[in-house]
Amino acid sequence: MCLTSHAGTDALLKMRTWIVLAALLFLATPRAQTQPQSPALLDVERFGARSTLRVPDIPRKEDVNRAIHARDWARVERLLVEEIDRRPNAPEVLKLLARVFLIDQKPLNAAIAIKKAEALAPLDEETRYTLVLAYVAIERHDWARAELNRLVASDSDDPRYQYWLARLDYDGGLYASAIERLEGVIARDPDFIRAHDNLGLCYEAQNRPDKAIVHYHKAIDLNRRAATKSVWPPLNLAVLLRSRGELGEAEALLREAVRYDQASPRAHYELGRVLEELERADAVEALQRAVSLDASYPDPHYALARIYRVQGRAEEARQALATFKRLDAQQEARP
Repeated sequence: MCLTSHAGTDALLKMRTWIVLAALLFLATPRAQTQPQSPALLDVERFGARSTLRVPDIPRKEDVNRAIHARDWARVERLLVEEIDRRPNAPEVLKLLARVFLIDQKPLNAAIAIKKAEALAPLDEETRYTLVLAYVAIERHDWARAELNRLVASDSDDPRYQYWLARLDYDGGLYASAIERLEGVIARDPDFIRAHDNLGLCYEAQNRPDKAIVHYHKAIDLNRRAATKSVWPPLNLAVLLRSRGELGEAEALLREAVRYDQASPRAHYELGRVLEELERADAVEALQRAVSLDASYPDPHYALARIYRVQGRAEEARQALATFKRLDAQQEARP
């Protein structure tokens, strides 16, 4: 007698579906997802900082809560995976695991967990938004846009969705569309820091620096009053000011950015660039700090090669240039 029920067959089909989806996600994901200083991953950090992780009723709920409180994400993941192995058809556990993966900057794992959960039950809006962030972080912008359009159809008033559609427009060179969306976001939420910052980027891309500077300054002002501060508003304005030769203000902004995140390779690199143009000896220290924070970041090596050449340090200049070429070629080789 065949004891396989229709429910069991459906569960098996769903399991096979998520395995296929996981494989497709892995094969389709650009290796560039591991690039440093991804703005999407930085947004994920802020997402994690403000997330409330509610643990469903599972046998080791208190252990999971303690690990979350300690921000021991590896232990949280291990406990939740053990629960999923014990009870594979538990979408709420999978959704929680996905959020933890995203906080732990493992967006591919987060996306796979969510797709498995979706094979078991419809997604709520917050989980679908988590999927958007995961797709953006692994640079699957087409998939992210499709999910955002679903979210907009269900809740057009949430400014986060239009913000992310604008970010995708910007990445695609659709600056006018991005500006229109971001202006709409700011009309709903005038204190949306990232919307002002990204408007600055859009106007800068359109070669309208004066309008860009207005929004950068607004983002910087809001950022200074925020509980969690971002390196990006002062950094983005500093880069624009350096291009205009306004090095004093650019240096001050970059030192502000470094105070917000001393582990940001990009902030230290841009500070080194400004100090180099000011012919300051501490440019080398800032650039070396950027290198120490991210060994795969090519640009600081090129700047160091320039400085070493001017200083007559020919062998160090040659080595820095060779390192730049090697790292740059590795980045170019990524799909």
